[in-house]
Amino acid sequence: MKKVSIVGLGFVGFPTFLILSNIKKNNKYLYEVEGIEKDNFKGREIKEKYSKSISWIKSEDKKFKNLFIKAKKRKESYISNNLEGVKKSNIIIVSVNFEFKDNKRNSFKDLINLSDKLSKKINKKTLVIFETTFPPGTCDKIIIPIFKKNLKKRKIKFEDIYFCYSFERVMPGENYINSVTSNFRCYSGVNKKSKNICKKFLMTFVNYKKFKFSELKNIIDCETAKILENSYRATNIALIDEWTKISKYLKIDLNKIIEAIRLRNTHSNLMWPGLGVGGYCLTKDPNFIKISSKKFFKVNSNFPLVSKSIDINKKMYNTSLEYIKSKVHNLKNKKILICGLSYKNDTSDTRFSPTFDLISGIKSLGGKIHVYDPYQLSQNNNFSNLKLINKFNKNFNLIIFCVAHKYFKKLRLKNLKNQIIFDLNRVLTENQKKILLKNKTKYYCLGSN
Repeated sequence: MKKVSIVGLGFVGFPTFLILSNIKKNNKYLYEVEGIEKDNFKGREIKEKYSKSISWIKSEDKKFKNLFIKAKKRKESYISNNLEGVKKSNIIIVSVNFEFKDNKRNSFKDLINLSDKLSKKINKKTLVIFETTFPPGTCDKIIIPIFKKNLKKRKIKFEDIYFCYSFERVMPGENYINSVTSNFRCYSGVNKKSKNICKKFLMTFVNYKKFKFSELKNIIDCETAKILENSYRATNIALIDEWTKISKYLKIDLNKIIEAIRLRNTHSNLMWPGLGVGGYCLTKDPNFIKISSKKFFKVNSNFPLVSKSIDINKKMYNTSLEYIKSKVHNLKNKKILICGLSYKNDTSDTRFSPTFDLISGIKSLGGKIHVYDPYQLSQNNNFSNLKLINKFNKNFNLIIFCVAHKYFKKLRLKNLKNQIIFDLNRVLTENQKKILLKNKTKYYCLGSN
């Protein structure tokens, strides 16, 4: 049985840990799986919770819950707070966070330290896969030189390990596990042998028959693919924000216009009007190409489209705030219900959710905010200043739908008559809209009226 060590048990590493703990061939488990977290308060807490059969991540995915229960039953599936176990590992997956901080000298500090420690412990014929999203060139310019230096000291050739990169596309929510196992995968390595070994490993847990693998020429191509992918999405979102702003002045129905445009295959992924960008990736990844060009390649490119898109998306909640103000001129002392706090639909994940910015904006205008979200909010602890309610009710002046949870689409709205309803993310169904219209309820949908 091969041993896999997963370094970093965050939103990417932990589901991977559960998946690999459950992989079987001919009714026998393929891997012994060790999850490795830092020896700090959070890392020790993750280990302790797992020992008590508690997942530190709250997921809506039934597969996640089922895999957790099964993994916990295996003695060959465990968590540690040190890197000693990698000495006996055949495969090492690195899924640690990377953020480029304002203090540029310290941005790579943790990554350098981790690379130094790993390269002093791993043995020959070990497959090493980095999944973390990096500025293109990070592996070639920072990680690989450290590996080469330390392996040389240990009289191990760099070619005797299999160094690869394969970025993640994990999405929290009801399809959390499928976003790992049933998703297109890109990968690359330092040589052909490394690429082949990486591919064979990925094939043990990813549905490669349905979801094509893309082997890229080299690691920097693979690093770049993730950054370009997320830059495209960020730019697409920013583009629609411009049109959302003008739609109220032109008195056009932008949602219907986009619906018609999306019928063309070439434009089928045009974004919709919305509250804003949240989550861990789109709020930071596009900037990585600017960091890469300046730090690694000394190219002074400003990437104006990417830079402007990030700036627009950070302030995008203001479009919704101004839209609300244009319909309700005085928000002072208005009792307002915010529906949806997570950064995307059908998940409890609130990381960098634009709803927080909208709430701050409304509070600054004197609005009295209450929040309702049907999901157990678990990924942000800063709820102490929010008035959370446990059940949707009509006792508000304004009701603002921010997140398109399926639950909201099933709400019965026939008792809403005197409230003002705002839909900022195409949340409500056509049938719900008809009911509001029949009740002569004031209903406003961002981009449509």
